Amino acid sequence: MFDSSGLTEDLLAVYRVLLQRPDLGHAKHLDELASELELTVEKTSRDLQRLRDLGFVVPSMIEGFEYPLDPAVTFGQLAADRQQEIDELTAQLRTDQLAASKFTANLANFLVQRTTRDVEILQGRELANQRMQRFRPTKSMWGLMQDGSTANWNPEAFPDRNHLENGVEMRYIYAESYWKRPGAREILEFIAGLGGKIRIAPSIPFRLIIFDNESAVMGIDPEDNAVGAVVHHSRAVVRMAEELFLGLWDQGFTPFAGEQWAREGGISGQEAEFLRLLVHGATDEQVGRKLGVSLRTVRRIAAKLSEQVGASGRFELGVRAAQRGWVD
Repeated sequence: MFDSSGLTEDLLAVYRVLLQRPDLGHAKHLDELASELELTVEKTSRDLQRLRDLGFVVPSMIEGFEYPLDPAVTFGQLAADRQQEIDELTAQLRTDQLAASKFTANLANFLVQRTTRDVEILQGRELANQRMQRFRPTKSMWGLMQDGSTANWNPEAFPDRNHLENGVEMRYIYAESYWKRPGAREILEFIAGLGGKIRIAPSIPFRLIIFDNESAVMGIDPEDNAVGAVVHHSRAVVRMAEELFLGLWDQGFTPFAGEQWAREGGISGQEAEFLRLLVHGATDEQVGRKLGVSLRTVRRIAAKLSEQVGASGRFELGVRAAQRGWVD
């Protein structure tokens, strides 16, 4: 039980015998001590030396004789020595912890200095809106617009009007559901009249704004814009955002050119996108968010298409839509 201090069971056995028979502490009785312990003389001699080193056996004033110290003294001293070791280790541990904390802090500061230029985390809708107002694009502003209010529309209060009037190239992609809202056409025509370019896509994966091909702003949580936003300045991330935007731009249509977003079989682009999301396992909530419509509208689309193809459930609807070539 005292192995960590070097006091093994073998040493305790020698110490116990010496406490019980102090007369065996004389050198001339080494053989008798070994016999009492049922050990060899060599092993007993080594154990005695170890007890001397630990301070459990000390020389007597009588030449050739040594005796065991009182256990209250020996174990007290042993405990004190161990406590000192523990205190020294604890002090060293604190020193190491402080050094580790300093190293970690220095590394964190270094990494922050390297990354804060590339990423801004804006917690909450208010902070995100304030940061958006500080952008001053001079060349371009591209946006994926998931939704937007058409109520109380005031052209004079349109936030991007100054950018358009200053010649900034502005491209907006809106969800088809927004285009169908009452009043949306007038708003988009107004933006187009100022030089803005508008296209309509069946769905918008998430809200995204790209400024001057240098900064890309997107939501922290694509499912909830109220959480806040992330501003990416990294060229790699901005390039990926641009590729995503241009891909949707090429797939969209210009609403004022009289083009129709429809597929063979009479389904709309919105319905085709619903089917695409359906076969990829999206939930009704995810479909609604991407299409920019309510759950009620999602279920209405599902019911209409199911009736059109004679399907009794979502799985069968996906199968029959694929058979008609409406989805890949």
